[in-house]
Amino acid sequence: MPKPVILMTPDLDEAFGEGREPTYHVRANYAEAISAAGCLPLIAPYTAVAADLLSMTDGVLITGSRPGAQVAPARRAFELDLIALALEQGKPLLGICHGMQLIGEVLGGRTVLERADDAVDHMPRLVPDVLAHEVLVKPSTHLGNEAGLSAASVNSLHRHALSGPGRFRVIAEAPDGVMEAFEGETAGFCLGIQWHPEYRLTALDIRIFEAFAAACQH
Repeated sequence: MPKPVILMTPDLDEAFGEGREPTYHVRANYAEAISAAGCLPLIAPYTAVAADLLSMTDGVLITGSRPGAQVAPARRAFELDLIALALEQGKPLLGICHGMQLIGEVLGGRTVLERADDAVDHMPRLVPDVLAHEVLVKPSTHLGNEAGLSAASVNSLHRHALSGPGRFRVIAEAPDGVMEAFEGETAGFCLGIQWHPEYRLTALDIRIFEAFAAACQH
């Protein structure tokens, strides 16, 4: 049986200058997490037509970006088109960090600067390879039921955060009230995660990619 193909969006460096040229880049651990879940990762070029790429793939991962920075206009325009089409077609959709915020915007939420709160450091280090803070997982949600958890420790690397309401259910929050995960009120699988499960630091992180992969096999 062929592996599900997952389209993942890279960051785009549009800088020009001597010895520099526009570059796509995406951290290898996104592809590694997709592969470990039994799927085939495919990087999306922003010169392509979103509908054409979507017809070739079984699911979409909208990745993170540099914390606190605005993504390149070409990336944002492509991702907004891709998200809208994926939601319309019911394609499984997973958003991480910036990806969660952008999907949330399409579903009616808004992205705001992170609230200042010394009790929770949402950007403790430049590489989120350690657990940083706890999140409270709401019961009676897909993630809560699958994980069997009411709380979990997660890594973190962000300055912006998603605010509701929108066509989504908040399923996890940090102790300071920052939204950490949502489930879209959509026809297909739609999950937004504010932390970085692609580092696979916990069983919950691995389960997130397994659930996404399972949805992409249907």
